[in-house]
Formats: sequence, structure tokens, C-alpha cells
Amino acid sequence: MKRSIISLLVLCLACTFSGFWPVQIAAQHSEPEVFLARIEGGIDSRAAAYAERVISEADDAGAAAVVLELNTPGGSFDATQEIVKTESNAEEVAVVSYVAPLGAQATSAGTFIVMASDVAAMAPQTRLGAAHPVWADGGDIMGTLGEKATNDAVALMTGLASAHGRNVEWAESSVRESVSVDAEEALELGVVEHVEPDLEAVLKAVDGERVEPKDITLQTSGATIIEKPMTFTERTSFFAYVLWILALVAVLFLATAGFTYWRMRQWRVSTGLEGMVGEIGVVRQPVVGDMGGLVFVHGERWRAIPENAGSEPIKVGTEVEVLGFRRGAVVVRAVEHHGSANSS
Repeated sequence: MKRSIISLLVLCLACTFSGFWPVQIAAQHSEPEVFLARIEGGIDSRAAAYAERVISEADDAGAAAVVLELNTPGGSFDATQEIVKTESNAEEVAVVSYVAPLGAQATSAGTFIVMASDVAAMAPQTRLGAAHPVWADGGDIMGTLGEKATNDAVALMTGLASAHGRNVEWAESSVRESVSVDAEEALELGVVEHVEPDLEAVLKAVDGERVEPKDITLQTSGATIIEKPMTFTERTSFFAYVLWILALVAVLFLATAGFTYWRMRQWRVSTGLEGMVGEIGVVRQPVVGDMGGLVFVHGERWRAIPENAGSEPIKVGTEVEVLGFRRGAVVVRAVEHHGSANSS
């Protein structure tokens, strides 16, 4: 029994040091992985963030490639440039663009994304091109500004086409003349490298290809496709909305606090002793020198003293104006009413 146990331990150690188990483990994970990001609809900051995240994750995971499956009519040029920059700077992972499904398009901004990819593929009955820059509402950009925008877009498009060995003339015409092509025409003109009916066929077709300028040899045949859907934040820009809401709430809070503070100061002035200055009252008991008297003002009876101690007594019923406070009494003076005399 002991000999059997010892023999088993020796066998385990031999397998471990011979590399048998590591080879078996490696074999279980030898299948290449391809990350898939589906970009549908308009190209905007959310799409740019999505593409950047998936490409970054694929790079970190050592994936064989990233596929950007496109079905877009175009969108923001700034967001498009962000995606193009992300594709170009992913030096350790190849980016494959695939215009799909049947009937899909990658026009306008989508064409730039296709041109920036290391491998460009299209499904049958899809189209590409029409990349002339326009305003967000679709209107033409006129004058010098339009010329500048067009020349800048041409430089980007032709530079990408040249870097990836694609038809530079067509790339320029897609911007200057809004030329579009279907999948078969794009393949014939050297705009894309493959036309395949589905993603599995694309990965099989590109397997073994060496892409420039990254100098990566693709190993994608039979790869496991790992779909990376948009997160809730990428779909809704949730945190961006939250920040705007928080900023609005903060502004409203500060405005409310400031207004409340101002109202409280006003209330303290109007309801305190200072608020009585200038009020008009009526004498209820003659106001005489330092002896004082009583006046009814501000809804209450107050001890009152005259403005000048040596002045004549202020009679009962006389209206008086409150001038201030002294020794717990209101200081008053008689209100003089000026009017014209009646003629008889």
C-alpha cells in the first residue's frame, strides 16, 4: 500500500516537472479569442467610448483581434476621430471592421472607421462611402469653412487608406464627391479586403494574414467570439446626465440659499426695532419733555419722548413719526401736514 502511494506521488512529480500538466492546461485555453463590438446608429461620444473600452479590453486580454461590426449612417466627426485614433494606437491587437448585417451601411463617419481598421470586410448587399462633411442637420458647409473641412477630411481619409494599402483615389472621391459603393464594388476597387456572409466566414478568411502597419499575423480561424455589448452608461450616458443634474441642483440650492439669506436679513430689519423707524403713530398720552408720553405705533403702545426735550408738548391725537430709540422709548416728532387754505 505504501509503495503504491509513493509510486503515485513520484508519477505526479514527474508529470509536473516534465510539463505534462501545464501543456494540458495550455491546450484547454489554446483557442484564440476575438472580441466583438457592435456599433449601430449614429456615431457619437457614446460609440467612441464603447469602441475604446472594447479595444482596450481586447489588448489587455491578448485577444487575437477586435471586430467592429458597423451599421451606421454616420455621425459626429469628433467622435469618429476618437475611434480612428483608438484603432490606430492599438499596437498589440488587430482591428477588423465588418459592415453587417445584409443591407447595412457604413457611410459618412462609418467609412473613416472602416479605413482605419487593419482588415476591412463587408457583408453582401451593404454599402460604404458618402463621406463628404456636412453640418449636424445635414446641410452643406459653405464657403471657406466648407473647403477647410473637406480638405481636412480628405487628408484623414487618404492617409488611412494609404497606411492600410487601400484605394487612395476612391478614398478621396468618397469625401470630395460623396461617392458610395456596394460590397462587390468595394472589393473590386481595393477599398476592402473581404466580402463574406457572416462573421465566422470573415475570421476564417483573414486567418494567417499579416496586417500593416502593425505587423501582426492574424490567427482567427475557429476563434471564440466574445461579444462585448454596450454598458448601461455607454448606452445612456448616465453619469454625464447625473453630473448635469447635480450641477443644476447645486446651482438651484445656492440660489435658494442666497435668496433665503437675503429674505431673512430683510425680515430681521423689518420686524426688529429698526423696522419701526419712519413708521407713523398716534399720540395716546401727551408727549412732554423727558417725562415722555404714550404713542400707538406698529400695532402696539410705546413710551415716547420728543425729538427735542425743550419742544412744546405733543397733544393727544397728533400723528407722529418714529425717528429712533433712546432709553427704551421711541423718539418721535409731530407730523406736519401741509395743505392749501380753503377760500370762502
